[in-house]
Amino acid sequence: MSTLFSPANVVAMVLFSAALAWRTYQVARAPTLPNWAVTACVGGFAAAFLLQQEAVSDEVDAVFGAGAARVANNALLACAVCALVIFFLGSALGPRRYRRVVVELVPLVAAIALMVVAMAMTPPELRGLPLGPATIHDTGIALFYLGAGLYLIYGMIACTGWIVRYLRVADRDLRIGLRLSAVGMASAAAGSIFRALYIVVAWAFGPVVKVLLLLGVPFVIIGGMLFLVGVTYPGLRARVSALRRRRQHRREHEALAPLWTVLVRAFPSIVLRTPPRRRGERLSPRSTHRVYYRRVIEIRDGLVQLSPYLDADFGEVVATDPASAAAALKRALERHAAGEASDGQAKQVLPAAADDIESDVRPLLALSAAMQEGT
Repeated sequence: MSTLFSPANVVAMVLFSAALAWRTYQVARAPTLPNWAVTACVGGFAAAFLLQQEAVSDEVDAVFGAGAARVANNALLACAVCALVIFFLGSALGPRRYRRVVVELVPLVAAIALMVVAMAMTPPELRGLPLGPATIHDTGIALFYLGAGLYLIYGMIACTGWIVRYLRVADRDLRIGLRLSAVGMASAAAGSIFRALYIVVAWAFGPVVKVLLLLGVPFVIIGGMLFLVGVTYPGLRARVSALRRRRQHRREHEALAPLWTVLVRAFPSIVLRTPPRRRGERLSPRSTHRVYYRRVIEIRDGLVQLSPYLDADFGEVVATDPASAAAALKRALERHAAGEASDGQAKQVLPAAADDIESDVRPLLALSAAMQEGT
């Protein structure tokens, strides 16, 4: 059990658990074929990883017989690769995808059936043993690993082709991840091809060319690592961007406080009414953006209500001279508080180029900073 819970295995299990939990959440939100396929892919790789651990495989063999863990491990890897192929098919084929998915299940079922038959043909004392010079000349062992390897080669080459097709339409971040994934898949496919050649040469012709097996291992390991980096890169980059944006909104929310405070004091009605939220909702990322946009909207509403007391060029002054705009705003607030008459005309309170809420924020931040400096 100590090997099962080694530091590397614990890290891998945590990552697999987190990925599977996230994919399950995505399926619950949108139970589409691509989402189900990706979740099945992650689940298959995670289960295969557990079955590779000696502590788990020994227990499985003890219950179901020698070699059962090896069959289950390779079958799960094949299912995971098939699910990845189905993901690409489900994303690209539209209404025809379900018929094509059924077609894709045929070679998968054939490969698993071949593995089961080959393991049954293997002498009991050799079942479950790894591929190597001592086992390669047994027909059952050779058929088992060849059948598993050929399906993985097919699936990985198919996925590489789909990834290359998506490169043409992907954005920058996704393109980087897809390139890494394509290189990883191609590398793993190359490693599987080396292993298949090792099996064919040794089984059919006799010579054991160890270099083929030795070459296959690093290609598969490096390919797997590159693929995992590639599939996680876009999501990780998106999370980093989201965190950066959240921090930016928190800072800007605080920076807008001086301007918001004076406007709310003059026009309490601009404060938007919102239903009460639970504590968890208040601490959620969406809440950060919600209160930020709410503050921006309330400031704009306050400026619009105050605009009859402002000059017609106030919006342009905000962009060119925030200090002068802050002084004009204070005078307008004083006139409003004193009950003076206004011209009754709504004015442009922000630069004309500000055509969305994000564009509005820059001049509002400058105006708020000028208001604070003038206090």
